[in-house]
Amino acid sequence: MANIQNVDFSQVEQIGNRFITQLNALREISPIVWSETEQSWIITGHAEVAEAFSGSLPFSTARHKLLNFVLPDADERQKLIPNMLRYFPHFLINLDPPEHTRVRMLMMKAFSRQVVEDYRPLACKVIHDVLDSMAGRAEVEFVEEVGRPITARNIMRLMGLQDEAFYLPKLKEWAYLANAAGSGRPNREILARADAAFAEMAEAFRPEIETRRRNPAGDFVSTLVHAGTEETRFSDEELIGELILVLLAGHDTTLNTMSLSINALAKDKPARDYMLTHPDTIMNSIMELMRYIAMSTSQGRIVAEDFEWKGHQLKKGQIATIMTAAANRDPRVFAEPERLDLTRPQGNNVTFGPGTHHCIGHLLAKMQLTEFFPEFLRRYESFEVLDEALRFGGGITFRGPQALHVRLHPRTGEKGAA
Repeated sequence: MANIQNVDFSQVEQIGNRFITQLNALREISPIVWSETEQSWIITGHAEVAEAFSGSLPFSTARHKLLNFVLPDADERQKLIPNMLRYFPHFLINLDPPEHTRVRMLMMKAFSRQVVEDYRPLACKVIHDVLDSMAGRAEVEFVEEVGRPITARNIMRLMGLQDEAFYLPKLKEWAYLANAAGSGRPNREILARADAAFAEMAEAFRPEIETRRRNPAGDFVSTLVHAGTEETRFSDEELIGELILVLLAGHDTTLNTMSLSINALAKDKPARDYMLTHPDTIMNSIMELMRYIAMSTSQGRIVAEDFEWKGHQLKKGQIATIMTAAANRDPRVFAEPERLDLTRPQGNNVTFGPGTHHCIGHLLAKMQLTEFFPEFLRRYESFEVLDEALRFGGGITFRGPQALHVRLHPRTGEKGAA
């Protein structure tokens, strides 16, 4: 077992984009390595990541059990993070079959292609309204003034959460804490703050659930509350867990993709021009951006039983960290992987996670991204990122800048022009 010491998950905020460089270096040593520092197998090769996601290997997705490694003492866990222990295990992404199969089936209707397409006109209105509000401004802080208002309003309106004045100011902190506490090596302060956030979200969701139970409204929350039969229906704790997951991951991942893509496109005029002049291939362009920016970084798994994998002995209870970001930069699969190439075929892109845990909200994310970028590029001929270096959040599952200050150069005659 080769020990790899040069990756430190607790330092991802400080490391920034150098984290991807470190993962690339690990992959070239071996696509499967053991990190003594992280006490984890780190999976970086494309073939290995795809196999790990396939369901053919004895990996468990019960990543809430990773908290046991951070807080080994059960009494301390219960005292410090009672709300995380109550709701986090119910997240769809933390479930193994047969529970995963039951919960995914109950949630699929709410994320169907028909639901997403029916919502598209409203999503476009949100995008236009936010971009219209920037008219005449030379500079914006993209994350909180553009990206989050778009993605948060869209997921809230789809869910049926109407109190935007309550939710919107809290989402930045909630999303940061959930990602930082749910991946990597969070410290006790982060865990305590995340637990308080879970408690606050649960308190907000309980009346939403009770209202829909009495008066279904045809929205996402109503769909979940009334999904299934008496035998398969969600418990309240399950409902709260899934609502936390959907509200946070359902807006923050798309926001991070927008922000990191703006950072990449600011430096690449040919890419901007290509996206604007090739609307028929916008989906391929979006997928290449997602591969290149590495917003989707990793997913954790727990070894369910001893097994040998390509010469490595994995033991029951060990952690495996599946690095989607490294797989998407594997030169054995992607020619010149460090180059943004919007014409690149995307059949091997693992951003949304292949296999049984393929992102359930991928259609909603793709719809917003394919609507946002053509409209943004139509309005702005160019834009510059003013930050010398991006400051990332503390988690390693998804990455995104905490702020992105952008100078805008509108096209003549467009709404953004002063």
